[in-house]
Parts: sequence; C-alpha cells; structure tokens
Amino acid sequence: MNKKPDAGLYIHVPFCAQKCRYCDFYSFPKGEEFFEIYKNRVIEAIDFYGKRYARRYNSLYFGGGTPLLLGEKHLCDIMEGAKPFLTSDAEVTAEGNPGISERVDFSVLKNAGINRLSFGLQSSDERELSALGRIHSAKEAAETVKSAQKAGFDNISLDLMLGIPYQTEESLLRSIDFCASLGVSHISSYMLKIEEGTPLSKSELRFLCADEEKVSDFYLLACEELEKRGFMQYEISNFAKDGKRSFHNTRYWLDDEYIGIGPSAHSFMEGRRFYFDRSIKDFLEKPFDEIEKEESSGGGWEEFSMLRLRLTDGLDVSELKKRFPEVSGEKILENAKPFEAPGLLKISGSRISFTPKGFLLSNALTAEILY
Repeated sequence: MNKKPDAGLYIHVPFCAQKCRYCDFYSFPKGEEFFEIYKNRVIEAIDFYGKRYARRYNSLYFGGGTPLLLGEKHLCDIMEGAKPFLTSDAEVTAEGNPGISERVDFSVLKNAGINRLSFGLQSSDERELSALGRIHSAKEAAETVKSAQKAGFDNISLDLMLGIPYQTEESLLRSIDFCASLGVSHISSYMLKIEEGTPLSKSELRFLCADEEKVSDFYLLACEELEKRGFMQYEISNFAKDGKRSFHNTRYWLDDEYIGIGPSAHSFMEGRRFYFDRSIKDFLEKPFDEIEKEESSGGGWEEFSMLRLRLTDGLDVSELKKRFPEVSGEKILENAKPFEAPGLLKISGSRISFTPKGFLLSNALTAEILY
C-alpha cells in the first residue's frame, strides 16, 4: 500500500485588535470571549480531519486575522493538539502584527514548535500606516522583530504593501531599507486592491492611492531593489533570502494538498475543493462535515498551469504532459513564444516563466498561453 503524501494545514484565526481600512478578510476586532471555545473547536477540527484523511502535515500556517492575539497559552494548546499529525520537520508559521513584543513571549512559542513568524508591517512611513488604519509604529515593528530574533526566530517575514495612500518611490525605498536593516529573511510585497465594502473604498483616502501605472512602477522598483538586498523573487508577490521561501504557501502554487480550518478557510484534498462559510457561529456550533461547502473539483491541468505560472520557476511543459497526457505542450510553448521578445517571459527548454514585467500582466498572459 502506497503511503499517502504529506499535506499542509491552515488554521484561520479571525480575531484582530482593530480592523484595518483595507481588509476584506473574515475577521473582527477583539473577541476574547471566543478565544477558549475557538481554540477547543480548532483542536477538534484538527483531530477530525487528521483521522478522516490519515495524513501527516509538513507545514502548518496560522493566518488571520491576527493569530498571535490568541496569546501563548491558546496557541501552545493548539500546537499540542496538532503534534500527533505534524512531521518532525514541519514548517510552522504564525502571523501577527508589529507592536506586540511586550504582550507575547516569543520564547514560549518557539519552544512549542512555531518556527516561523510573519508580521504585517505594510510600511515604515507613519503617515502611510495611519492612512491604512494600522496601529503600530515603525519603531514598534523594529522592537517586535528584535524581540522575536532574541527568542531564537531566524525565519521572519514582513509584509509590504504597494500603491497605498501617500506612498512615493522614496517612501517605498525607505520601507524596503527598513525591512532589510532588521535582518529578516522573507518579504511579501503586495499591490493594494481596494475591495468593495471596506472602509477604504468609502473614504477620500482612496483617491490618494496610486493609479494602475504608478503601482506597476512601484512593483518593478520593489522587485529590483529587493533583489539588490538579497531577497530573490520566487512568486508574484514573494521574495526570500536563500533557503527561506515559505514552504507552506509554495504548496498552494504547486497545487499540493492542504486542509483549512476555521470560518472562510479553504481546503484541497484528494481532488476536492471545499470551504467553510464566513460564519464563526456555524464553525463553533455545527458538525464539520455539515458545514463544508463544495467549491469545485480541483487538480485539473488549467489550475495546475495557472498556479505554476505564479512562480518564478514557472511551468515546465514536459512535467505538465506527464501529469496530463491529453494536453498539447507544443501548442502551449508555441503560444508563449511571441511574449518572449518583449521581455514578458522566458522560455528555457520546456519551461515557461514570467519576468516581473510579465507578472504585471499575468492573468491576460496566462489565458493567451494556455488557450
């Protein structure tokens, strides 16, 4: 009998100290009254899906929301519940906001098995932070990173946002330098998308965000400057020092399997995609198999190709044909050729990979290449 491959585990923690102006994730301020019952329910779900699929997890990601807001005790309890299903070398990431160094004992989290942290910096400019509704300062962010490093964390990621109110090329460069000066190993640099219904979408501040052309300039600048500082791009929005790519997130782009736990969390297991509604009430009160919502079948060649093209490693057409013999790899390579001369992609043997310029047009390019 063949051993089932390891999978990933995602745990959504929907609690925040304060909802940011741009945030469209399922989260809400505070919620301490739910912490204990939520933790217990998450542990039940870990056990339920661990037994259902009989898998080991070689990555665990606490996302949110602000998972570190749960505090050490609840996170350690969840880690204890997950331990029977985790591989000994599992990458375990917890997200948090800067400015919590006085409220979280990072050494306790490290001893519990969490070995990677991701902080939502977004900017080191105080005016830009205020416009986004962030409640930390650059100084607090630096203190948080240093506190985590002192506790033994050597794998820390920071988020940077592009196209935000008041941002200029100069302020973006300062933010990049700020991140590099802290000695972190990973940076996620996202372009702001103003989601309908968020406070930012109803605010005059939306008119201070960069237009499409300007945010494209910011993106190309960030790609260039991050590489100069040793952060090599490996996905549209992600940059890492050598050996520090996010293992958990990379599994999404490789079309590997994972279980998502918590309201709004998505899963992909055994060719099936399903999710939980954005309802903490349902998650806390109803049987897990009754609140699973079918999303679609997964694992098709189009999905595989689209996800691979998000990575700088790109899509290896020969690998695609091995997995999906019905696909015409020759046609895909032929479709890609016209975009090589303009510098939008590179073709190396049977591999197609987008350049930073190509990533800016990735949706349109992917459609042209695959169909």
